[in-house]
Amino acid sequence: MADPVTIAIVASAAVSAAGAVQQGMAASAQGRAQQQAQQYNAVVKQQTATSARQQAGAREEQQRRQARQVIGQQRAALAQAGIGMGGSALDIEEQSMVRAELDALTIAYEGELQATGLLAAAQQDIFQGQSALAAGKNAQTASYISAGASLLSGAASYGYMTRVGAPAEVVAGGAQSYAVTAPVSTGMRRI
Repeated sequence: MADPVTIAIVASAAVSAAGAVQQGMAASAQGRAQQQAQQYNAVVKQQTATSARQQAGAREEQQRRQARQVIGQQRAALAQAGIGMGGSALDIEEQSMVRAELDALTIAYEGELQATGLLAAAQQDIFQGQSALAAGKNAQTASYISAGASLLSGAASYGYMTRVGAPAEVVAGGAQSYAVTAPVSTGMRRI
């Protein structure tokens, strides 16, 4: 059976390594969850952008229909009043048609601006999700390195203490707090 000192050193190194690995796994899982949430947000924004374009297209078409009706009513009113379609009456009709088309194009432009903004936000969500995933993976890799360092440190402490014959009360205080000193003829000197 191993002595208590050996058990303490091995257990301390193992617990440190296991804790580091667990933290890395948790960070990786959190990164994946964030990436999935950001991906969902991006899909919702992309769908909203498509909807915004469709709604703008419908409003644009409605604007054009209404403009045709108004222009038709103007023509009918001018004809009923006995005013011909030349001169000022023609200028008024053309001006109404130009304004109506500008209104329709403005509706289309506003819809496209809204869709473009949503698509840009969706791309930002995707990028943030990828960054979160990468950060989680990096944290997991760092945890493996930390776990390895903990194990190596524990092994080195154990090896040094067994080689120099450190007293049990020094080891019981913890290998991490033990100060490395050169042996002297009377034993170990503590600093």
